[in-house]
Order: sequence, then structure tokens, then C-alpha cells
Amino acid sequence: MMNRTKTMVAAGGVALVLAGTGAGIAAAQSSPTPPAPPSNSAPDGATPNTPAPKAHAPGTKHDGHKGKGLLGKVEHGEFTTHTKTGDKVLDVQRGTVTDVNDKSITVTSTDGFSATYKIDATSTKVRKDKKEVPVSQIAKNDRVQLTAVKAGDTTTAQHIGDSGLAK
Repeated sequence: MMNRTKTMVAAGGVALVLAGTGAGIAAAQSSPTPPAPPSNSAPDGATPNTPAPKAHAPGTKHDGHKGKGLLGKVEHGEFTTHTKTGDKVLDVQRGTVTDVNDKSITVTSTDGFSATYKIDATSTKVRKDKKEVPVSQIAKNDRVQLTAVKAGDTTTAQHIGDSGLAK
């Protein structure tokens, strides 16, 4: 259990480092001449149709933000973490179950990406309604998010979170 927790923490850290690196590169590549600020007036004296940004009190969530940060927006991806036993390749995916049985699960993300993951009866953990449940509780058309370990040509689901039927 401790190794899985460390792996998940390391995976989150890697994602955050990559996001910060991308932001730093984008800032470094910005043009030396700052762009002109947008005008608040429309031509011919018309009222501009751009609404003013909403103000938020410190410590409150923004509209539409679920508080999950970058990882809360991930559809699917693959990254490598370093563990005591060597490098480990992890896949993550969020989407709708298109096929499931006791041996495998197929998930399709909203962008059309689809992948099939092996299910291991002893190592794959499934959670639904904040409780650990058997794989048989996952149904076609349920929304899931999963983490899988890739070893050679086999990708085995380690954690599957089932959010129930898509809304």
C-alpha cells in the first residue's frame, strides 16, 4: 500500500513539474514587446459585448472549477516515474466504459481516444461511492478514471474510480 501511495504522489509531482516547465517555457518565449491592452469601447459608440470578469473572494473557487487542478482536467496520458525498483510507466485515463468484464475494461475519453486495460483480480482496486467494490460493479456507460501500469505490451489497471452513469 505504501509503494502505491508513493507512486501516486510521485506521479502527481511529475505532472505538476511538467506543467510548471511548460508555463516557464511559454513565458520565456513571449515577445519582448507587450501587446496593446484591449479596448473597452466598441466602434461607433456601441456598448461592448464582452462582460467584465467576475470578482472572487480570496480562497473561493472560480466558477466551473472543481478544485482538482491540472490533473482534474486530464483526459488520458502516459508518464514515467522512478521507483526503488526502477522506472515505471503509468497510464491515466478518464472516460466512459465501453466494455467491461472480469479480465479487461475498455474506456473511451471525450476526445475519442479508446484503450483497453487488463484487470488483475488481486491487484486492481475498484472504488465506487467511496467504497472498495468488485469489478462486477462497473457497468457499461459508467464514467471512470483509472491509473494503469504499463509493462511491455500489457497495461494493467491498478486503480479504477467509478463515478456511475454519465450525465
